[in-house]
Amino acid sequence: MRTTEVSLRDENDLAGQLVDMRVWLDRYRYEPSTFTYFFLDPGMKIRVTFKIDGEAEAFAQEFGGSLLDATLATDQLIAV
Repeated sequence: MRTTEVSLRDENDLAGQLVDMRVWLDRYRYEPSTFTYFFLDPGMKIRVTFKIDGEAEAFAQEFGGSLLDATLATDQLIAV
């Protein structure tokens, strides 16, 4: 399992960016095991966990995110 983290800073289009992610996931038939979001000021942070590492890597690359260490993804809170 691998988790990606993506920061969304454009508060005016958070919904549109989430729709873009869903459309992209559907297009490639990727099925994340978890999809979590945290509201920040400004924006939002998204964490998406995939069972297949390659899917996590592709998602991070597509949306300008990063791959999290397994410990960070499960044990630590987001520092705001």
